[in-house]
Amino acid sequence: MRILLLKNLREKDNKKIRTIELFGLSRSGKTSLLKELIKKGNKGILTRDISSEKKLFFLFKYFLKRPIKTLYLFLKLNTNWIIYNNISLKDYIKIFKMRNSYLGSVLGKYEIVKNKKEKFYIDEFIIQALFMIIQKKSDEKEIKNLLKKLPSIGEIMLVESNKKERYKRIKNTRFPAQQISEDYSIEWMKNSEYNYKIIKKILIKKYGPIEWMKRINL
Repeated sequence: MRILLLKNLREKDNKKIRTIELFGLSRSGKTSLLKELIKKGNKGILTRDISSEKKLFFLFKYFLKRPIKTLYLFLKLNTNWIIYNNISLKDYIKIFKMRNSYLGSVLGKYEIVKNKKEKFYIDEFIIQALFMIIQKKSDEKEIKNLLKKLPSIGEIMLVESNKKERYKRIKNTRFPAQQISEDYSIEWMKNSEYNYKIIKKILIKKYGPIEWMKRINL
C-alpha cells in the first residue's frame, strides 16, 4: 500500500471543512487504514458510526441549501448506467437503490461533519462518490464539472494498492455489487480503474504540496 497526501492550499476551502478523505479504488485498503488510524489515536469517522436515519435527515437539509446542485448530481447518477441485457428489472431496481442511497449518504454525511473544528479522517466520502455517480468511462471535462457540483473538500489521502493485491482481496471477498451480476461488477470495476487515473491527475493538479507517506502494512 502507498499513500499520497494532497494538502489543500486554498485557505477559504480549509476553513469550510476539516476532513482528510481517504480515496481510492475498491479493495485498496481505505477502510482498514482508517480503522488503523483511529486505533492509533487519530480522530476518524467510519460510515457505520452514523445512522441511516441521521444521514437521511441531513440529506434533506443539504438539499434545501443546494437544491439545483443536488438535483444535478442525482440526475447525472440516474442517467449514467451500465446496461446488460441479462440483468433483470428487479436487479436494476436494486442497483438504483444502491447508487442513490450511497450518494444521499455522502451528501448527508457532509452536512453532518462540515462544521467540526478538529481535523479527522473519513472514507466513503465526497471524491469517492464519483465512482458511484459515473459508472461508464468518463473524461477530464465531465469529472471536473462534477467536482464543481460536489461540496467543498478538505485534504485528500489517496490510498493505492497494486492491482494484484487488490484483486487478491476481491477474490477473498467479491467485486462490489457482485451479488447482482458479476459481469456488471467487473465492468464497473474496470471503468472505475480507468476513471481513477483521470481523477488522480485532476486532484494532483488542483492540490499540493504532494507528500508520499511511508508504506503502512495492515
